[in-house]
Amino acid sequence: MAMVTGLIPILRTALEATTDYTGRTMWFGFAVVRLLALYVSELPWSKLDLDFVCRGNESSEFCRKACFSQHFNVPVVSMWNSAYIFFVASLLLMELFTSQLRHNLIKDTVRKKMTQCDGALLGAWSSELAHKDLVLDFHQQRALLLLYLLCILLRLLGELSFLYMLFWWHLPLVSSDPIHCSTPLCPGPFMCLLRFPAEKLMSLYLLGSLSAILALVCILFGLYSFFHYLANCRTRQEQCV
Repeated sequence: MAMVTGLIPILRTALEATTDYTGRTMWFGFAVVRLLALYVSELPWSKLDLDFVCRGNESSEFCRKACFSQHFNVPVVSMWNSAYIFFVASLLLMELFTSQLRHNLIKDTVRKKMTQCDGALLGAWSSELAHKDLVLDFHQQRALLLLYLLCILLRLLGELSFLYMLFWWHLPLVSSDPIHCSTPLCPGPFMCLLRFPAEKLMSLYLLGSLSAILALVCILFGLYSFFHYLANCRTRQEQCV
């Protein structure tokens, strides 16, 4: 239910917006797919504490929890959610600036019509214009293109950081081999095991594969946007506003 609630505003933003630009639908599509992958990947980790079992001399629940805290010394699911929030924030940043640009364009158009329309008709013209779809051309909007490339760069950095966390921090925590534990409060030694490691590994591989695809798309789409819009604009010596 919570996942469906999270999908609704994303889909509504993607479908009902009156301002469109290159790749907008694709990025929001990735946001939906990633939210679904995040929901599926979190299922094997929902009972992580119960899946961690220990045995040894004078083993107790207190010592098991001490070993659990020592082994899982980095956050897992919370980092996944933080990475998703960072990805959505980069989308909303672009939406914020395109919305502001649309507002400025509407104001400029209305000002040009002020000499042709009286005060009564001005409000009707403004309302009608505000509901028209606006497709942004990066050939003409150079400042917006630079912001767009910045958002793609932020997503790329976010995905590379997420891949680093997955495979250098989280992957070593999941293993079918015994975990030898000894803490200051529980000298042990204790031998611990993590149940269902295959399912947890599959979650990491699923998120890692999707993140790698996103990183690759960021690189390819960033290069395409740079050479197709920015480089062509300089070659043609056009004035990009």
